Amino acid sequence: MIIDRARIEDLWGKASTSGHVPLEAFPESFRVCLTQGDGLADHYAGRTPFLFADQRNNRILVLEKLAPGREPSVRVFDAINCTGGYGTGILGSQVSALEHDLVEALHHCATANDEFHTIERYELVTQIRRLIGAHTGTSPETWEISFTSTGTEAMDLAMQLVMLDGFDLGTGRNSRQERDVLIACHGAWHGWGLNPNQLLDRRQFTEGLPRLGQHRVVFMRYGDEASLREVFELHRGRIRGVFVEGILGDGGVVRGSESWWKALFELASTEDAKIVDDEILTGFRCGRLLAIPEQLTPDCVALGKAMGLGLFPLSAVLWRKDRLHLRPGIGVRTFNARPFQARVVSAGLALIEEQKLFERARVVGERVMAKLQDLARSYPAVFKGARGMGFFFGLELDGRYARKGHSVRNMFLRHGVLTEIESGLLGRQVPKQARINETIRLTPPLGIAESDLDEVIERMSRAAAVLASESPEP
Repeated sequence: MIIDRARIEDLWGKASTSGHVPLEAFPESFRVCLTQGDGLADHYAGRTPFLFADQRNNRILVLEKLAPGREPSVRVFDAINCTGGYGTGILGSQVSALEHDLVEALHHCATANDEFHTIERYELVTQIRRLIGAHTGTSPETWEISFTSTGTEAMDLAMQLVMLDGFDLGTGRNSRQERDVLIACHGAWHGWGLNPNQLLDRRQFTEGLPRLGQHRVVFMRYGDEASLREVFELHRGRIRGVFVEGILGDGGVVRGSESWWKALFELASTEDAKIVDDEILTGFRCGRLLAIPEQLTPDCVALGKAMGLGLFPLSAVLWRKDRLHLRPGIGVRTFNARPFQARVVSAGLALIEEQKLFERARVVGERVMAKLQDLARSYPAVFKGARGMGFFFGLELDGRYARKGHSVRNMFLRHGVLTEIESGLLGRQVPKQARINETIRLTPPLGIAESDLDEVIERMSRAAAVLASESPEP
């Protein structure tokens, strides 16, 4: 323990009144974290002034060092965690229902790798195959599955499946050699590794890194049918794979229409191009297992983030046996759903089904979306609009805040709601009328109480009122 529980209880008491505590009253580790950071940098090579000290149910105990120039002190407050799949996990406070399975797994699960069979992994594989089959209208036996640690690793494996399609290791021949084009979407995010990096169109993440030598990546606008048809027409006969998210996440929480999805699958079928559905961000959050429309069957599906319940880095790749084949040894990863992980995650998936949490997210999510749209309309100087699906929401920023996502995120946090920032779609390669500003993402855990969601809206409304009345931070 870094700090005793009695001290934590005292801080929770101060959080209810947003109290201040002298910096010197904290242990050294707290003082260092608040003044210098915890030794790591975030995605943008910086760190916020906030320290997360504890969590109760879906609320975080937040400490913020006050701005320089004031008496050294720390503001203590609580924030509702709307980053399900990260901090709270997809279950939120209901993760405590898995305590028995966690203890049992600690005491009884073998530490076996993927070379040996285990009942725990069999149960998890069976669950996921059944859920995927139900969503896509296929038999569970249609699908093969392999597990990886992170979403980046999952997309790396998915890319390998597509790239090796048609290649014969014995002869060294590639029957699909002429298929040298991969299609991705502007503003998409598929991971940090060198392979998924190929599918990004942002120089910040791609410049100076090696590119694929034998394949070309071309980009289309997500949800834009004209752009879709243009790309397929330009590269007819050469398209090997299409990489697409169930909802465009980092590009601004954008949904594709049913007609767009239908056109995508029809064109890919005619072209014999493999479709990879990246559901690492969207899976489990959108009122069903996948965000992609039901009864459509991609060739490969990647799951992650929420799948690990906020407890483990655990992702999965599923592919159709009749469309893709995994070369022996390619799918092996160090932590390939070890029995311990499998037991706990399997219990979490069972809880989601038993409590009908997907159905709840659909119903409650519609009500929350209506309130977010009202919020956006009430503060047009801050928001351009609200959109999303299930418990996956985006508030696109506007006006002077269009590129001030960090400032807005921090303001929401100071008013007691933890959200995240999506980069939007601002590159010059996208027509001006199709660009999307930075977007605040909310992904509350599936088990969050409706009263907490009401409080989220109230707190965000107070923050929006402040934002509308002042200039953004530099």
